[in-house]
This record gives sequence, structure tokens and C-alpha cells, in this order.
Amino acid sequence: MPFHIGSGCLPATISNRRIYRIAWSDTPPEMSSWEKMKEFFCSTHQTEALECIWAICHPPAGTTREDVINRFELLRTLAYAGWEESIHSGQHGENYFCILDEDSQEILSVTLDDAGNYTVNCQGYSETHRLTLDTAQGEEGTGHAEGASGTFRTSFLPATTAPQTPAEYDAVWSAWRRAAPAEESRGRAAVVQKMRACLNNGNAVLNVGESGLTTLPDCLPAHITTLVIPDNNLTSLPALPPELRTLEVSGNQLTSLPVLPPGLLELSIFSNPLTHLPALPSGLCKLWIFGNQLTSLPVLPSGLQELSVSDNQLASLPALPSELCKLWAYNNQLTSLPVLPSGLQELSVSDNQLTSLPALPSELCKLWAYNNRLTSLPALPSGLKELIVSGNRLTSLPVLPSELKELMVSGNRLTSLPMLPSGLLSLSVYRNQLTRLPESLIHLSSETTVNLEGNPLSERTLQALREITSAPGYSGPRIRFDMAGASAPREARALHLAAADWLVPAREGEPAPADRWHMFGQEDNAAAFSLFLDRLSETENFIKDAGFKAQISSWLAQLAEDEALRANTFAMAT
Repeated sequence: MPFHIGSGCLPATISNRRIYRIAWSDTPPEMSSWEKMKEFFCSTHQTEALECIWAICHPPAGTTREDVINRFELLRTLAYAGWEESIHSGQHGENYFCILDEDSQEILSVTLDDAGNYTVNCQGYSETHRLTLDTAQGEEGTGHAEGASGTFRTSFLPATTAPQTPAEYDAVWSAWRRAAPAEESRGRAAVVQKMRACLNNGNAVLNVGESGLTTLPDCLPAHITTLVIPDNNLTSLPALPPELRTLEVSGNQLTSLPVLPPGLLELSIFSNPLTHLPALPSGLCKLWIFGNQLTSLPVLPSGLQELSVSDNQLASLPALPSELCKLWAYNNQLTSLPVLPSGLQELSVSDNQLTSLPALPSELCKLWAYNNRLTSLPALPSGLKELIVSGNRLTSLPVLPSELKELMVSGNRLTSLPMLPSGLLSLSVYRNQLTRLPESLIHLSSETTVNLEGNPLSERTLQALREITSAPGYSGPRIRFDMAGASAPREARALHLAAADWLVPAREGEPAPADRWHMFGQEDNAAAFSLFLDRLSETENFIKDAGFKAQISSWLAQLAEDEALRANTFAMAT
């Protein structure tokens, strides 16, 4: 007789007798069943199939008849072709579901009846869960059964959402440990020991790092306030303890997070393939979520003080909370920033695609924005101590704050520097277009390091630097600069003229040896080879070794006779 429950849902409970049987038997019955049916599924589907079997044997609160059908249909979908026929629903009426082995013997079955019972038969064990319509506090519900009419009343046994005693916790954890794959057995056993100690000693911190886990048990100690899970292989987390204040999960395979406890204060999730975040608790103060694959962020809590979203794939940031003090968002795909909170003290947005920065808060102490596309900077706060903006397109700098200690502007297009603060301790401006320097440079402290390399400073400026820094009693900054100024690109002479300097002069009445090199000057890479010959004439070998010129002359004569060798040699000069 079919059991119609309409759109109602079924809160389910499981008896302590069943929990203890799972905990203290050598192998839980559902795992024995799984051993007989796991070959129905390919390796990539086995994890999902096992989770489905577990839900069938332990129906969660809110289970409906439609859920039961869907779970069996999912198993059929996951099974190899041919094996799906061993998974049945409605075999003996619409309320009977089963899985058969290759000899058509029952491995597992589920029966629903008119009284609201959900009975699981599994390897000789039979367990009935009391189900009822989701009506207020077990009051009267109405159902229609085939061949019957009227109403039916069933008692409601409240669902236990979490274990209440150490024995109940131990039962769940022991079942989880016994279900471990061989390679995970030792790790799960160690974690169970940690959870038992945590529960028995009342420890508020639980650390289950580096245990090789792919799952956690469904129930964690409810009293813990800090949960740390580094370096495992978790793809998901169970429901989180309600009193949790700090959650740290690093080096796993999480793509999503469960609902976060309302009292959570600190959330650190890094080095995971996480693509999105759930709603954030209103009291969250610290959100460190770097090294993931986030493309967007949810609304940020108003009291958030620290936000680290570096090493993600963010193209934009949401509105920033007024209480935010520190923002790290380097190595994303940001093209602009929102308005910055007035109390912001640290801003790190390097390795993005920013073309400009918003107005900077007066409290800002550190600004790191290197490797962007900035062409200018806004006015700098008076208390700024670190300005790191190398690798941009800056052509000038604003007035520098008197408190500035570190200035790194290498790899830009600066042609001059503003007055430098007297307390500056580090200045790096290499690879710019500086042609002159501010007088304030030489008045910096002897503790200050300065790098001016890679700038086209005039010879006059370089000479002044050499004289000042080498003077007796010099006590200024330690300055690195190019000993010779950058020269203009050298122009290549006609090849026959460069060759003539090396070749032996012709005797009277004979053609000049360099004449043949007129035609060679039209060949590929001839200009590069001409420059090479001129550079050779500036070497010490040319000046000091009388035989060196004769060697080069002989080599040129050989090149004149061998077209292939000449082509290769010209190419090597580029």
C-alpha cells in the first residue's frame, strides 16, 4: 500500500542502540554492504556513491520520500552500465527500495510504511527510524493511504543534531575511524585521539593538521572555540561547532565552506581551490582568505579590521568597512579600488592592473603598489613611512612625507626626484630616466642606502658624485651608481672602412684589400659586424698585442673567400 506524504518532510531520529552497534562492532553493517557493492561503481564515482549509501542508512532530519527515491536513482546513475539494474525502487510497491548482488540476493533495503516508519535492512541488521510529518511539535498530520481515509497521528521523536555525551561522540568518531581507507587509517586514528583528549580535558583548541585526511567526522566537539586544519586533503568541511571563534584551514582542497557560526571572529582559509565564500558573520574581525581562486567577495561585515585576499582572481572589491585597518590584495586582477576607509593603516595592492589610486587615508603608514600601471600618485599622507611603487609608469612623484623611511620607485619613468626627507633610510630608483639629483640626497644619513644604477645621469653629475663620496671624512649615504654615464647608441661605420683598419695596406698598383668589403656591406648583419670590428680595436689585445691585428687580418681574408662562413659570422655579431 503506497504511503503518500505530499509535500511534507520527515524529521528523522536514530536510536542509541544503533549508534553503539556501529561503534563497537568490528565493521559497521553499511560498510560490509559497501564492500559487496563498491564494484558497481568506477573509482571516480565511489566517494559519491558511499556518501549516498551513508545517507540511506542514516537518513538526516528532513528526509522525504522523494529524497529516498532520488538517492536510489542517483546510485543507478553512478553505477556502471549493467549494474544499475541491481538497484531498485518500487520493487514491491512504491515504498520498497533495495540493492541486489549478482546472485539477486538483497544487500540493502529500505521500507517506508503507513505509520511513518523508515526501516533499513543491512547485512542482517534491521533498524527502524521514526518519521513523521513536519508539523508543529508532533501535532496531528493528515495523510491519504490507498484504501484508507481520514487522519493518522504519529509520535515525534526529536532529531538529535549533535551527540550529547562523551559516549555518543565516541560512537560517531569510532565509526568514522573504522570506515577509513587503508592509507588514511593511521591519520584518522590519531585525530580521534586528539578529539577524545579535547573533549575529556575541555580544551578549546583542536588542531588536526597534517593527518592525510580526506574527510572529517560529522560531529566535532561542540565546545571548541578554535579549529585549525592545515595540510590535509579535505574537499569539504562538516557542520562547524556553534561556539567557534577562530577557523584556520590551509593547504587543503576546499572549493566551498559550510555555514559559518554566528560568533566567528577570525577566518583564515588559504592555499585551497576555494571559488566563493558563504555569508560572513556580522561580528567577523579578521578575514584572511589568500592563495585561493576567488573571483568575488560577499558583503563584508561592518566591524572587519583586517582583510587579506591576495593571490586570488578578484577583478574588483566590494565596499570596504569603515573599521578596516589593514588591506592586502596583491596578485589579483584589480583595475580599480573602492573608497578607502579613513582609518586604514596598511595597503598592499601590488601585482594588479591598477592605473590610479583613490585618495589615501590620513592614517596610512604603508603603501605597497608595485607592478601595476600607475602613471601618477595621489597626495601622500604625512605619516607615511613606506612607499613601494616600483614597476609602474610614473613620470614624477608628489611631495614626500617627512616621516618616510623607505622609498622604492625602481623601474619607472622618473626624470627627477622631489626633495628627500632627512630621515629616509632606503632609496631605490634604479632603472629610471634621472638626469639630475636633488641636493638633499647627499645630506641623508650614513645609515641610508641609495641605488641610482641604470639612470642616464650626466657626466657632470657622475663626476660630482665620485668627488663627494670619495672625499676624506665623507659621512653621507652609501650610494650605488654607474661609474660611467649612459652613452648614446653607437653608429655603425661603413663595413669597408671598419675592415680597412685591420687589413694590410695594398702594394702600389694593387687593389686595396678593403675594396672587396664594399659589396659585403650590403649583406645581412653587416652593420653589426662593423660595430664588432670597431669594438675589437678598443680592446687591450689590440693596444698591447702586436700579433693580434695580424690574426684578425688573416681571419677577415678567410671570411672574404667563404660566403657561408661570412654569413654565420655576421649573424653572430648581432
